[in-house]
Amino acid sequence: MDGTLLDADRKVTPRTQKAIKKIMEMGVHFVPATGRSVNALPPELKEMKGIRYGIFSNGATVYDFWEEKAIYKNHFDPERVLELIEYLRQFDLMVSVSQNGQSYGEREPMANLDYYELDENTREIVRGSRKIVENVSDYIRENRQTVEKMTLIFRTMEERAKVWECLRAFDDIQYSSSLPKNLEISRKGCNKGSGLMHLAEILGIRKEEIMVFGDADNDREMFDQAGFSVAMENGLDEMKAMADYVTASNREDGVAKAMEKFILGKTV
Repeated sequence: MDGTLLDADRKVTPRTQKAIKKIMEMGVHFVPATGRSVNALPPELKEMKGIRYGIFSNGATVYDFWEEKAIYKNHFDPERVLELIEYLRQFDLMVSVSQNGQSYGEREPMANLDYYELDENTREIVRGSRKIVENVSDYIRENRQTVEKMTLIFRTMEERAKVWECLRAFDDIQYSSSLPKNLEISRKGCNKGSGLMHLAEILGIRKEEIMVFGDADNDREMFDQAGFSVAMENGLDEMKAMADYVTASNREDGVAKAMEKFILGKTV
């Protein structure tokens, strides 16, 4: 979503909204697939009546908006998350967790975001998506609910690289990055690709009928699972190399242009 569907102002442009509505009128399912939690879905999509399903927290939750419930979950046990957080406290980072469609961040680091020297886009995403708690570990202990994913924010790329390597020692997790200076941790086998395949099975849709869009590391498994993959011009070089097609950037309605070309049959 960020860097793919949303433009530089983190909006779904009118052209993209029009294309989404057109393909849904044809009977195509348009499914947001994102590292964000359910509550962080942009208002332009929340208000679009034809969107029924979404894949959230990097595949941890598949949500049915019409029924207002999760139809698939691949979550962490809370005790495992508490162990991981305890281990991660030794590093220079900010930790947040996602539960029940909401991300939770700690008051002190959220009040001192300047310390992490984030770019404007990342800063606004973090500010706009987290609900504040005093301590995420205490919050998990109090509510005892499963955790969709953990998100780490770093001050430096060097610290992120260090943690990336250290986490290789844990064989029950997987992790990826969707934004500069971030790292997102899920259960092993939990990713956008697995979430997509579970939804496809529920809907009776074949792999060959699926078209996906992406730009970042957390889109890899989704590219592997789809019949046709589209990378953004602003995406990672590795993602563009994996893709069946490279569209324009998120600043140039790249998603809309590809849908117009391959679904609506328009000359772009």
